[in-house]
Amino acid sequence: MKFSAFAFPLVLAFIGSSLAAEYTCENKQVVSTSYIGENNNVKAETLSCSNTLPGFAPLAATSDDPSNVCGANCTTNCFYPSGGGPDPNDCQVIADALLYDSQNVGPLFNITANTSGVAMTYASCETFIIDQASYNLTYCRSDWSSVLEYVAFNCQATQNAHGGNCVATDQRWFIQVQSSTA
Repeated sequence: MKFSAFAFPLVLAFIGSSLAAEYTCENKQVVSTSYIGENNNVKAETLSCSNTLPGFAPLAATSDDPSNVCGANCTTNCFYPSGGGPDPNDCQVIADALLYDSQNVGPLFNITANTSGVAMTYASCETFIIDQASYNLTYCRSDWSSVLEYVAFNCQATQNAHGGNCVATDQRWFIQVQSSTA
């Protein structure tokens, strides 16, 4: 899995402001809640949202689109300006819980179609993955852990940011890291 970082607002202007937009789940419905990790201290929720990332509509499947997107590339976007971001050490707890579950539950998980996702929360950190495709996707817990670590430690106040996201190259899914509202 590869992901690219764009740390400068000037670069973001060239790729489009909608990629760097913070996502808020509209008409959020929590489908299920559980706790994961070795200490069962990370809240995991399956969500249903009525919207996609600003500027993107749900994508239809083609015969060339695999449903397993493990290892797929994504582009990192930091949210500017700084202030109010999560503690990256809290995000590390979620990253470790994802790795623990990868080894003890299984490496893969499913995200259902059309703006449904999975959210993880621990202390000040919240991360979620949203499926923007019109079909179900399968993703790797270890990949999510890697993206989470990267965004949490590279999109914080020292970079004049307050969280960020990583949008799949084909825009079928994205992962966001932000401050927890809980």
